[in-house]
Amino acid sequence: MIMIVLIGILAFVLWRLGDVERERYALLVGMCRDKSPVGLDANCLETVEPRKNRLWDIFYGLVE
Repeated sequence: MIMIVLIGILAFVLWRLGDVERERYALLVGMCRDKSPVGLDANCLETVEPRKNRLWDIFYGLVE
């Protein structure tokens, strides 16, 4: 039972890491620039896909 819980927690953490890395990379390459005072489009960050596969986001999140 504890293994199932730990695997679930690990899967959730990896999923969130992929999200954070996707947003970080999109900001780094300037995919979500806007003319607002902040200079960012928050809606764009939620939907942008700068890399082809989510596994690359997780990989770069772990490596960098």
